[in-house]
Amino acid sequence: PLEGATGSRDELLRQLAEAASDPWDGRPSRTGPLLSLLRSRFPTYELRDLSPVLDPIRLIKSEREISLIRRASEIAGLALIEAIRSTKPGIYEYQLDAVARYVYLLNGAKHEGYPSIIGGGTNAYYGHYFRNSSALKDGDLVLMDYAPDYRYYTSDVTRMWPVNGKYTPDQRALCDFILAYREALVKRIKPGVTPDRVLDEASQEMAAFLKKLTFSKEIYRKGAEEALRFRGHLSHPVGMTVHDVGSYRRKEFAPGIVFSVDPMLWIPEENLYVRMEDVVVVTPTGVENFTEFLAAKTDDI
Repeated sequence: PLEGATGSRDELLRQLAEAASDPWDGRPSRTGPLLSLLRSRFPTYELRDLSPVLDPIRLIKSEREISLIRRASEIAGLALIEAIRSTKPGIYEYQLDAVARYVYLLNGAKHEGYPSIIGGGTNAYYGHYFRNSSALKDGDLVLMDYAPDYRYYTSDVTRMWPVNGKYTPDQRALCDFILAYREALVKRIKPGVTPDRVLDEASQEMAAFLKKLTFSKEIYRKGAEEALRFRGHLSHPVGMTVHDVGSYRRKEFAPGIVFSVDPMLWIPEENLYVRMEDVVVVTPTGVENFTEFLAAKTDDI
């Protein structure tokens, strides 16, 4: 399917499938009619899908691609810092979007790499929440997942922070857990290591860390324990689209692979979701976190 501004292939395929199966819609993709026209107008030509050839190439980024994603990540981080400074009870989620867009344009980005996800309170629980229409409430956390389009490349960066500037003890414990999980994952990434090994070793480290945390409710500890079993924390490739193509899940890491490190947990009883996300590149000797300069401890945030 056509990958354009703010569109990732996985999301576009889902949209096409939903439209095709909708009895009140049923629209075909643009690709299907195009192929039919090509076959009818050029019957002697052979048509092939280049995706199996191009996708593995797109997975391994060149030095220039890495530099562009690095800059997109830096701009995303600067926008997050400004959004954190601008937060107070009563402002609206879309106003943080506006703050970020201003920083993007100010730093040479053309526009957004994907629609912003800015969820205050329980809005953050709903995955790719996009309405951004609610007022931020005193006592809630707010999640911001947003990055620019910088010369046709993007990033994928997320932070959560308290709307009123002060974590409750439980909010601090949950965010401390996720931020420590982030560190445990990143420090194990290097060439020749599999994603499964990184996840297994980080989970073992975090099990010991979890014993040191105090929660007011057992459901919070249960949510953290479930996070140790979740296998999606090394989330997806990042490049020309936020969910870039290519797969690294079943192979050893190699230099040039760029992807998001995205530890997360859910507390379904309270529609509570906690997540922090950074984008990294595997280097010949280890890993580079493009947003290492961002606050990564609750006190710093």
